[in-house]
Amino acid sequence: MSAEQGAFLQQLQGAGRQLLDCNYPYRRNGAPHRRTPLWRASLSNARQYLAARHARLAEADRKRVHALLDQAPMTLLLAGSCGLQLLTALQLPDALRARLAVFAYGPVCDAPSVFGQLRVVQGRSDWISRTLFDGQVDARPACGHMAYLRNAEVLAECQRFVAQIERMRQGAAHAH
Repeated sequence: MSAEQGAFLQQLQGAGRQLLDCNYPYRRNGAPHRRTPLWRASLSNARQYLAARHARLAEADRKRVHALLDQAPMTLLLAGSCGLQLLTALQLPDALRARLAVFAYGPVCDAPSVFGQLRVVQGRSDWISRTLFDGQVDARPACGHMAYLRNAEVLAECQRFVAQIERMRQGAAHAH
């Protein structure tokens, strides 16, 4: 996870929240983040995106993510760029997806799965997402594809989404 991702995640800290500080496929003991040239990162993302579009994700990834999500009654995932496509390609069971909230920023995805909650943020100057995602967009902050996690509007939108999910969960708990 990059320093920028870590800083964004830290701003989502709160009582009762457990933050997992690693990227897809959510291996906690992965190699430390190292700066990658933009062209190499873009190539890697394109490869992941194309594999996900054809549902060629490793069964081991599917099982690991399923087991991770099974540990909590509700999980919020931050999905940048092709992350929404990767999550969709996992083909998780309906019951598990119903307990999953996804905050997708700058999504590159052809047909996202249905999740319990989905909030989509697409920057007004993000031509990559605007070209490769035509689903419903909830907010359009003033940023491009590489600037979401440094944008105050994006952080505020994510914090509102987290608060909304927590209110819904509290309301559901009181209803029982």
